Amino acid sequence: MNFSPEKIIAYFQPILSADSKTVYSYEILGRYIDDNGEVQSLGNFFNDENTTNEDALRIDRFIRKEAMRKYAEEKRNEYLFINIRLAWLMQFADKPEEMLTLQWAKEFGIPANKLVIEITEEEFFANDTYIRTIVHYKNVGCRIALDDYGKKASDIERLAKLKPDIIKINMDYIHRSENSYHYREYLRSVANFAESVGIEVLYEGIETQKQLDICMSLKGRYYQGFLIAMPQPSMCNTVVNDSVFSASIENVYVVFQNEINKTEVLRKSLDIQIDRFLEKNPFDDKAKDHDAYLVKLCRELSNVQLVYLCDRRGNQLTSNIIPQSEGLETYKNKNWVWRGYFYEALKAVAAGQKSCISSAYRDFTSKDTVHTYSYAINDDVFLFVDIETA
Repeated sequence: MNFSPEKIIAYFQPILSADSKTVYSYEILGRYIDDNGEVQSLGNFFNDENTTNEDALRIDRFIRKEAMRKYAEEKRNEYLFINIRLAWLMQFADKPEEMLTLQWAKEFGIPANKLVIEITEEEFFANDTYIRTIVHYKNVGCRIALDDYGKKASDIERLAKLKPDIIKINMDYIHRSENSYHYREYLRSVANFAESVGIEVLYEGIETQKQLDICMSLKGRYYQGFLIAMPQPSMCNTVVNDSVFSASIENVYVVFQNEINKTEVLRKSLDIQIDRFLEKNPFDDKAKDHDAYLVKLCRELSNVQLVYLCDRRGNQLTSNIIPQSEGLETYKNKNWVWRGYFYEALKAVAAGQKSCISSAYRDFTSKDTVHTYSYAINDDVFLFVDIETA
């Protein structure tokens, strides 16, 4: 496709920050005016396998420079996301100071620390040439973002080598999360991982309120998509759908609070039932077999899936006792110190609490959503109860 310069224009899509509920940044996007005078996306041009790298670079540079000029003319102070393909950096490996983005930033008086260099290459190879140029961006103050995180197996290598400030979650996963708990939990794991290594998360391509609510509930500071704000020809008088963003924050708060209230009611109810049982049936540490004791306890509990005992090092002391079942699942001597709920139980005891209830998770076998309730019978024996969520 051939585009005359006067037909090519830069657009800007706002990226909102959850903490301030305001525009954190604008991403530069390419647009062109068709023969009917309509503004069209250049996405197909850049993604077309027939578009040469040289043609893509030529058009991208024109858009990039015009966008940076407009940013300066409009006296903006937000961050500016600039998409860069790794292949475009090769020629600057030994002279990174000559990279055009940085030259234009100087020309237009844009501080380098207001630029976010977004690496868009899907296939990543740990080439020192690329690393040198990206490190130069970081050294002069630019932030680094990785696009489409989670899409390729090489993502962990990209992250380890480039040490980005931000990862942009692949939008396909966000869309699929609406109807699949597998995708929702994958997104949660990515967000937790990013938080643990000090990287901020940006969710892009958000198109529905449900997608926004899901992303907001999974942790992540930045949000982008047609639902929140459409790409716009100017950064002045930005049109942002504040109502859906505010609604999502409220929706997530309500969900969190309801979940906390529900699990706390459940924990207190189990505390009362177990306290009453232990008062009538004191636990005997010296008993050789506690299975019968737990069978008796199960008759006093309601809406539980299974019950078992562990010592404080995670070793299971009993079978899994399944209410209203004649058979027992023998898991004696298995160790569960590696399970998240066991850590939460130890943490609760250390804080002086006799019981706690875990966050919801999927059971390995049934795939049901469950909570695990724990109760410290004494300093060395913990009762665990699995409860299916409604």
